[in-house]
Amino acid sequence: MTPAAIAGSARMAKTIYVLNGPNLNLLGTREPHIYGRSTLADVEKLCHATAERHGFALAFRQSNHEGQIIDWINEARAEKAGGPYPVLPACSAPRTSRGAQVR
Repeated sequence: MTPAAIAGSARMAKTIYVLNGPNLNLLGTREPHIYGRSTLADVEKLCHATAERHGFALAFRQSNHEGQIIDWINEARAEKAGGPYPVLPACSAPRTSRGAQVR
């Protein structure tokens, strides 16, 4: 594959959205004896490396606010990221949230 073709295919890469919800910013620091010592930054590095290896772009985000997560879900749907199921919610909103249900 020529360098131009590689550059063109990189621009066409589908985006995987990894949306991390409330309190995941504390990963690795909050009760590490229960949840482990890996931080959200560690998880992000792993996700970026895996996505790149498989030819995907990655949008890795975290928010403690449900409305922000819903906005990101809508953004992903608008971009048709990843096909008919546009979002990979690693941990989105609380279980009681109707707004964050992916359909």
